[in-house]
Amino acid sequence: MRGLLVGLLGLAMGITPVLAQESPRLSPDDAGYNRTVAPFLAKYCSQCHSADDPKGEFSVERGQLGTNFLDLTTRQHWKEVVNVLNSHEMPPKKAKQPTAKEVAGVVDWITEQTIRAEEAKRESTIVARRLNRAEYRNTIRDLVGVDVDVSGFPQDPPAGGFDNNGAALTLSPLHVEIYLNAARQILERALVDGPQPQAIRWRFEPKVGAADRVRVRLDAKNNPIVNGGNNRQDGNWVVVHHEQWDKGVGARDFRVPVAGEYRIRVKAAGRVPTRQEVVKSAEAMLAYRRDEQDRNNPKGKQWTQQAFERDLEHFRTDRMYDYGPPRAKLVLQLGPQPRTIAEFDADGTADQPKIHEFTARFTTETAGVGFEYAYSIPSVLENFWMQRNDRFARPELMIEWFEIEGPIYDSWPPKSHQQLLFDSPLRQSNEVRYAEQVLSRFMRLAYRRPVSAAEVTAKLRLFQAARADGVPFLDAIKRPLTAVLVSPNFLFLAEPGPDAKPRELSGYEYASRLSYFLWSSMPDAELFAAAESGQLQSPAERLRQVERMRRDPKHEAFVRNFVGQWLGSREVGNNPPAMDLYPQYDRHLETSMIAETEAFFREIEQNELDARLLLKSDFVVINERLARFYGVPNVRGDHFRRVPVPSGVHRGGIPTQAAMLTITSNGTRTSPVKRGTWILKTLLGIDPGLPVANAGEIAPKVPGIDKATVRKRLEIHRQLDQCARCHNKIDPLGFALENYNAAGEWRDREGFGYKGRIERNDPLIDARAEMIDGTEIVGVDGLQQALLNQEELFLSCLASKVLTYALGRELGLADQKTVKAAVEHLRANGRSIPSLLRFVATCDRFGTK
Repeated sequence: MRGLLVGLLGLAMGITPVLAQESPRLSPDDAGYNRTVAPFLAKYCSQCHSADDPKGEFSVERGQLGTNFLDLTTRQHWKEVVNVLNSHEMPPKKAKQPTAKEVAGVVDWITEQTIRAEEAKRESTIVARRLNRAEYRNTIRDLVGVDVDVSGFPQDPPAGGFDNNGAALTLSPLHVEIYLNAARQILERALVDGPQPQAIRWRFEPKVGAADRVRVRLDAKNNPIVNGGNNRQDGNWVVVHHEQWDKGVGARDFRVPVAGEYRIRVKAAGRVPTRQEVVKSAEAMLAYRRDEQDRNNPKGKQWTQQAFERDLEHFRTDRMYDYGPPRAKLVLQLGPQPRTIAEFDADGTADQPKIHEFTARFTTETAGVGFEYAYSIPSVLENFWMQRNDRFARPELMIEWFEIEGPIYDSWPPKSHQQLLFDSPLRQSNEVRYAEQVLSRFMRLAYRRPVSAAEVTAKLRLFQAARADGVPFLDAIKRPLTAVLVSPNFLFLAEPGPDAKPRELSGYEYASRLSYFLWSSMPDAELFAAAESGQLQSPAERLRQVERMRRDPKHEAFVRNFVGQWLGSREVGNNPPAMDLYPQYDRHLETSMIAETEAFFREIEQNELDARLLLKSDFVVINERLARFYGVPNVRGDHFRRVPVPSGVHRGGIPTQAAMLTITSNGTRTSPVKRGTWILKTLLGIDPGLPVANAGEIAPKVPGIDKATVRKRLEIHRQLDQCARCHNKIDPLGFALENYNAAGEWRDREGFGYKGRIERNDPLIDARAEMIDGTEIVGVDGLQQALLNQEELFLSCLASKVLTYALGRELGLADQKTVKAAVEHLRANGRSIPSLLRFVATCDRFGTK
């Protein structure tokens, strides 16, 4: 074990087991440069981009720009040259313009040199790919049968847009320590000794009353506090009207007898008032306030009546009072640390209540289970002062009882134990040979390949040494199993050795590449069998496996991990809209936004629909919470389902989803720059580049800037020459989305009233824009049509993203031939995402190391 840890620490410090050979050699193409590029630069570029102070701090002189394409900085500089030539940004419009043939000659030369450099470097640079957090968790689940919490693992850095990129997945000493501790805990949970623990089933029937008054005796060691909170009692029901510190329902100060998985059940229901009941309750409170004000100031009756009527109209018309079912949050506290287990709609009724069931892992620490009210009504001027008044009609949560049952085992010993310590005739007759059997099988699965006798023998010695020291069998076998789980052979996907040349994957490497692509986990038994038989070398077999794997529930990992990173739904909530400016935004809406993007992609992928529907569709995939936010009627329930877009509702397609619209805002207002950049990079695969140095923010001292629309602010910004170059390309895309506020809600005017309220004379949204090529677009419909007109760019972007994710590395120009082939395959196969997955699984790049 000590030798293993030393090796891992060496790996962590950069002494990797897979090293590059000597630096590749690539002779600069001086002849081609002198023949094609040098004359072009001298004729069209050198006047501004040479000498001691080149414009934009970008010099095209040979000594500055260089022709060593093995140097990454040099390649990036030449890439910038290609970008400005292809986009017609350079030479400037007023300068002498090159012919298309001259530009093509320079671009082709740069492309050729870049491809030569990429291919040369790829022959000698082999990057080991560590399992990221999601892959580690899923692999442990499938290998050992234990669900491990990886929230405490270091965040995996993304590269090329994804966190499964081998070049970024380094290993630090901290990782080593975490992996070792995790391995020990995993095996402690997976392997058991002795008889099955006796199960408990504790039921709690809370009653309303002062906190900490009621204790219930469960057994000789447990006398927990059961609290119904400062709520209302209605028969056996505890009725919770709103969220407040003293209204939680739960039990605390108990310990379960054995650590493990437990079920938590709760019998719950809800009461949902009608709009008429809402108006009636608000009217009574508004009238009381009006009458009180009139008594104190009789001369103001005219104004108080106007306020009464104005505020009452709010309750009659605002859709926030088209209530859904009450919502509850289940919180588990172990020791001092509370953790939210689930949030759920209590969508039963008093006559037809529902029993909601959840699973959570308990330790033997002092524990508590609580249910909190979690239905959010936006707090606005008209209602903030009455929200916590029990007379105000709002959804009410009802709880009759809850219970805890466990520990839960599907069998005894549990499957995790049987998975590792299987039955064998050697188990009783020859424990060393049995341990060898256990290790051989486990290592083959963990390393995702056949293992040699020497590898097994090395681990077996750890077991033998422990037994020689008198360590019990179960503890002794954990030692080599722990060593396997912290081995580079487990933590890293297999790579060829330092002397290897590019070659086709072996069957086992195909199995791993497929499984981590489509499942973010290890191969299953069928993939291993196909690898062993050599069938995975056949494209037809890989196609069959892709179809099988797409239908497996584990494919959900692809949807969650690929979509969450490509479309950015993982970022939702990182910089949420300010609550005082956008009160409609709440936790339930936030989680629904994330789920919508995943559900929408899933709908298109599973049903093999045209991928262009990601840009614009006549349907949405939403739940009730999003339906209320989007203004889509007659959607009930928290599950996601496909719904046609009604007339007048401006939704359908990724650009209209609240998730995208919030992550491209800044929390207090919209950002056409962020939105335009997101559209370019995410949907069209165009990198607009970094802001120029000292570009600065929008000048805060411009007269009237505080009342200027976002559009006007950016027009001021574009007056600066150094800003106009990029903003002329970015801003139009963002302006087309200005009808959506920073929370993703539709609006017709930009609000400058109190807390961003839209007043009668506030400016109408101007969503007109002109693309850099002169194309005029109006609003989101115009933007979506413009994106559909750029089908080649969108499909190329989609293909590039899927290839990047599948290969675990960034793409270069040398990969563009594969990208183009993928686009052709998409067009020939209905442009469906599954057809792209099939292409990737059978293309040369996927099958080559």
